[in-house]
Amino acid sequence: MDKFAKRMKNIEILTFSLASIILVFFSIYIFIHERENVLLGLFKIITSPAILVTDFILVGGIGAAFINAFLILFFNYFLVRLFKVKINGIVIASFFTVFGFSFFGKNILNILPFYLGGILYSIYSTTSFSECLTTISFSSALAPFVSAVAFSKNSIYNEASFINAILIGVIIGFIVVPLSKSCYEFHEGFDLYNLGFTAGILGAVMVAILKMYNFEIARQNLISTEYDMALKFICSSAFLALVIVGYYINDNSFNGYFQLLQDNGYKSDFTCKYGYGLSFINMGISGFIGVLFVSITEQTFNGPVLAGLFTLVGFSANGKNVLNTVPILLGVLLAKFGTNIDSFTLAISGLFSTALAPIAGIFGPVAGIVAGGLHLAVVQNIGLVHGGLNLYNNGFAAGIVAGFLLPIFNMISDNNNTRKINVQKQHMTFLKDIQKAINEREKEKNMEDIQ
Repeated sequence: MDKFAKRMKNIEILTFSLASIILVFFSIYIFIHERENVLLGLFKIITSPAILVTDFILVGGIGAAFINAFLILFFNYFLVRLFKVKINGIVIASFFTVFGFSFFGKNILNILPFYLGGILYSIYSTTSFSECLTTISFSSALAPFVSAVAFSKNSIYNEASFINAILIGVIIGFIVVPLSKSCYEFHEGFDLYNLGFTAGILGAVMVAILKMYNFEIARQNLISTEYDMALKFICSSAFLALVIVGYYINDNSFNGYFQLLQDNGYKSDFTCKYGYGLSFINMGISGFIGVLFVSITEQTFNGPVLAGLFTLVGFSANGKNVLNTVPILLGVLLAKFGTNIDSFTLAISGLFSTALAPIAGIFGPVAGIVAGGLHLAVVQNIGLVHGGLNLYNNGFAAGIVAGFLLPIFNMISDNNNTRKINVQKQHMTFLKDIQKAINEREKEKNMEDIQ
């Protein structure tokens, strides 16, 4: 026990040291080179409507965007520790996903009503808040509803608009838990971003209600381009740190990683099956795969790209690995040919399309390529349904793609299995006929010998 405690202490020191080095270099860059007014930038982020696509790095500056992201990360970590939630694969995925989306769409204020709604749901249903905390953290995908109602051009900044915004967030937080369980059955777990699919359904209903009362939703396209190299350095450093920490936790080795790569990713919590060490290694390597993919698409790094990368990394503790994500990414790249899709859409759609990783894991790489290509087609048009107020638009599209492809792939798989069984039966019948013929021939020979 003493040896284990000492090792965990060393892991904490290593993790803290690597994180501190990254943050120190980043702070030097922001406060000396950029000289930002981060408080003013944070105010601009908080008062932004946050509708897709609103890059907080452009709205408030890179320093304010990172402060907003870390505030949300620490808030979620505090709740996890307060309610004693076990940190498993899906909790790690929620940390990274919510952190990533804090660069475009989520801020420290517009997420709070969802948690209040979750608390009210836990009281109403007499369940522990710890059981629904992860779902509530994901439900902040609909955070733009709060900001749009409170700070859009439709709203006169008064108490009524703020109260309405809070009520919308509370209502969503209250109903999202039972709704997510029902939506899960549609894609049967083949869309890792189940809350994205749930948020799409819920968002479509909410938008319909808002439009009925003449609430106009103005789409935005605010994307930063000036911090490409700085963000590449930060991301690469973070992913390398994950590999180093995972390597240390895994007894200074990569033993077992090949076994993790063979996992199909379907309902797979890698932290439970392979441990934190291999999970962290897998997360870091997946991060580098994501960086490579963005580079191939020639897209500059910005807030939405960070969201895609950190979501990919987070879910690499809960279903994604190199072998079941690369076919999806390849499918997206192949589907691009012959179209006029821009690099931003291609990069973002590709990173988030890896929600369909279990399809490639279960049905094979060809199925993964098909799923990736279809995802690229669906995601470009599905945003109209929720008016850009569902940040997990790709998760919504992935759920539709999974629900569409699953019966087809199951039919093909069942047909192949039936054919194999029939071939085996024919083979066995053939062997029995041969054996029967041999036995009859031996009988005839014995009769001839007797005569």
